[in-house]
Amino acid sequence: MNTQKQITLQTRIAERYARIVDNKDEFSRSINQPLKQSFRINSLKGDTEKILESLRKYDNSISPTNWYENGFTTNLDNLGSSIEHFSGQIYIQELTSMMPALSIADVNESKRIIDCCAAPGSKTTQLAEMMKNKGEIIANDNKYSRLKALRGNLDRLGIVNTTVTLRDFKSFPNTEADVYLVDAPCSSEGTIRKKNTIKRNLKEKDYDRFSKMQKGILNRACEMAESGDQIVYSTCTFAPEENEHVVNSILEEHSVKLKNINIKNLKMGKGIKNWNDEKFDMEIEKCRRVWPHHNDTDGFFIARIEKC
Repeated sequence: MNTQKQITLQTRIAERYARIVDNKDEFSRSINQPLKQSFRINSLKGDTEKILESLRKYDNSISPTNWYENGFTTNLDNLGSSIEHFSGQIYIQELTSMMPALSIADVNESKRIIDCCAAPGSKTTQLAEMMKNKGEIIANDNKYSRLKALRGNLDRLGIVNTTVTLRDFKSFPNTEADVYLVDAPCSSEGTIRKKNTIKRNLKEKDYDRFSKMQKGILNRACEMAESGDQIVYSTCTFAPEENEHVVNSILEEHSVKLKNINIKNLKMGKGIKNWNDEKFDMEIEKCRRVWPHHNDTDGFFIARIEKC
């Protein structure tokens, strides 16, 4: 990839969000820094300390996060070729990708959860571990080509409480659940610290295209949910068009309310009140933004919605 194009993209993103980020200089610096490899321990396949002891034979500088006991970073860039990976003891996963599952209130062995856009399975397998491989998860994706990776990861990590479905979630049949997780397809701007992960020449119409799709998926989840059910919406983009705007439209169209999200020791910013000419409901501040310079991660957005 041409270095000059990379710099141009980062500069454009820094400029686009300068007015909504708390420290534009730190934000700009952070998105120009490479991101360390991160992974999650799969406690279904062994004792955490024993797995870490084995991994430290390759890298003694493995570091835990201070907000999730199973999340770690490493200097290794070939973790995917380790026996711990092949045996399902670890799952290579961005730290921000671990946050939606942690945003769900009271994940336990009795829950039924639908992961609406599940492939390749990072959040599905994390939830299965949190549920001790009990309860029930429906892992749905709309692309057959992605199901191979999803099923492979479920098998590798020893997940047995999950059913895989292939469906455009906007037309998913009515299905009762306690939690609907919508980690929606997006412009992926938040992954800018990784190479070749986002479209180089994003245009305004791209945000609108993603926003329309995201509204359709989230709308279907809200239609299916019953009173007291949770809907967690997340993206890996900075774009308000795909974040606050989408959630705001759901507040206008459904009998729902936003719930606070607090992950201990994780710094999270509030949802923004307005973007360009659009003003959002004051409740939107309960959404959470994860800025790269706050926790040395990707960028991310999460909202926890409860059906009234």
